[in-house]
Amino acid sequence: MAPPTGPRASSHGSRPSLRGTRGGGVGKRRGTPRTDRDGDIAMDSVSAGNPPSSSAAHSARGSRASKGGRGARSSTRLAQNVRNFMSEQDGTVRNVKQPNKVTLKIHGLKDSKAASNPDGGLRSLLDFLERKSSKERPITLGRGVIRGDHVWLKVNPADAPHLLRLNGYTYAGASLTIEETSEPMPGPGNQSADGPEPKPSETKDKLLGVLASRYNVEQKLLDLSALGADQTLISMGAFETRALAEKSFKALMRLTATNYQSAAEKEASIQAVTIANNDIHDVGEVFTLATTLPRLRRLDISGNKLEDMSKLSKWRHEFRLLEELHMVGNPVASSQNYPAQVIEWFPSLQILDGHRVRTPEEAAEALKAWFPTPLPYLPSNLRDGGNNVASTFLRSFFTMYDQDRPALARQFYDDESAFSLNIGTELNPSTYQNYSRNLETIGFRNPSAHQRLFTGSNLIAELWARLPATRHPSLDLPDEWQIDCHTFPSLADPTGQGLAMGLAITVYSRFEEMDPAQQLPGTRKFSRSFILGPSKPGAPHPYRVISDELTLRDRISQQTPTVAAQAPAAVAPVPAPVPSPAVPTQPPMLDDAIRAQMIEELSRQTGMTAEYSRLCLAGVADWNFELALRSFQEKRAELPPEAFTHPA
Repeated sequence: MAPPTGPRASSHGSRPSLRGTRGGGVGKRRGTPRTDRDGDIAMDSVSAGNPPSSSAAHSARGSRASKGGRGARSSTRLAQNVRNFMSEQDGTVRNVKQPNKVTLKIHGLKDSKAASNPDGGLRSLLDFLERKSSKERPITLGRGVIRGDHVWLKVNPADAPHLLRLNGYTYAGASLTIEETSEPMPGPGNQSADGPEPKPSETKDKLLGVLASRYNVEQKLLDLSALGADQTLISMGAFETRALAEKSFKALMRLTATNYQSAAEKEASIQAVTIANNDIHDVGEVFTLATTLPRLRRLDISGNKLEDMSKLSKWRHEFRLLEELHMVGNPVASSQNYPAQVIEWFPSLQILDGHRVRTPEEAAEALKAWFPTPLPYLPSNLRDGGNNVASTFLRSFFTMYDQDRPALARQFYDDESAFSLNIGTELNPSTYQNYSRNLETIGFRNPSAHQRLFTGSNLIAELWARLPATRHPSLDLPDEWQIDCHTFPSLADPTGQGLAMGLAITVYSRFEEMDPAQQLPGTRKFSRSFILGPSKPGAPHPYRVISDELTLRDRISQQTPTVAAQAPAAVAPVPAPVPSPAVPTQPPMLDDAIRAQMIEELSRQTGMTAEYSRLCLAGVADWNFELALRSFQEKRAELPPEAFTHPA
């Protein structure tokens, strides 16, 4: 097999070495710890196998403890500049108030032997405080300010207790007094441990120089291998701590992202990256690589310390176009399930550690499978096939819902059927509100949202028995119904034989009900949405209700119209509801005879023709005589002459 042309290609000609020097990295390799003058362990000592250069030696924390070390101050100042630069990139201005910081006031430095240092002993004092307070967890201090006899310092609230415990400690022959203060931190222009603060633009220029020196335009490769051995980054103190090393990498990624005019230009310019030999233990340390270059094609992370797949899992849903990956030299590469999991996590991957694992065609299919196939748009289909399933179902459903709800639940619902109802806010409480699943009202995270989704035919039938009895108009009255139906694909076949086709049915109409509190009849408009699918083997019906959602509108109480004394028989009284053993009490339904009497009475009182009287009653009034009469009085001036039996 030909040598890889991506990140792992060996250097020749103008190509840079992609492996780099082992031992450097985003987190520097650590050697045997040594003790400093105080007897503490210096955590940043370099490996014995990797003797540092003079610049690197000055960046180690152990050397910073020496008095007046110019290299130490320079390195620390540049390291602080990296911190400042990252804060600036994150939208943080260092000189503004930081309400989440605690201000400490320290006395005793001027009485110590370190006061004769060029910086007044401030840097060595901060180093001392860092070491002594980092027994439980690492603590990194920022810049301090000397004002008069005190040192001022801003620290994180979680770090403050550890530093306050050092109150009374002896430092360089002087006793320290450390206290928390509410006094404002001295402003800019005061002496600091690091001298004059370098300009962020200087740091930016240096980091851009690092990126430029590591970019291969021919291979479209960004070589970020062995960053810990980069002399420019070492001189900047970018690896004094692991946290600072991660910030430095993040800064490099920020500059990479902003160095191009558009995402397309960036994608065309950088198609391969190597971060080999960087002492990476978890890809979370360099996660910004995935967000900065999400459409990367070739990646080399070999020679790091990824122990298992969990250390790579943060990139599981990233790099969807990655075609080539190299991980040789990581402990995870020797695990048994490593190849299979990597192939699964990166759908476009074709080359893994120099071996072909997919053809381009297989990679294209794997990438396609990652994205769900959208449901096709299907137009309304009221014919619903040759069996008129929707029409037959609706006729049976609403008749049985009015007359025998338990039988309805047994016939069309099973243990997996779901029912929910939704009602808007009403002035008068109703029985429905106790079971309403309006997520906008009760909240998505409210436990009631889960409790009010009723699943299973028995639970649904039990709920239906608690709801008011209803009476729906006949389906033979087309003016009373709005029905839509279309096929619903990709339902799970209950026999386990793949997918099945279902029906989605939406109904809009009204029904009459009896108010259980006041025992008054009323009318309520509603919409109901069903999803039908094939039944399980042995079911009493060939299809079942998979989902049933009932949405209710406000209730309009029915009132018997007021009739003039000379026509006492114009409107027949509403008969009392007849109890039914199968369901709760049924409310009356206005039959054609009662409606005809209402039309006649409205026509007599208003002078309108029978047709306009019917339109007035059947419109917004919804056969409420008082509302119809009120509507007529409001709209009378707008009615045409032909609306009246005797036009003026």
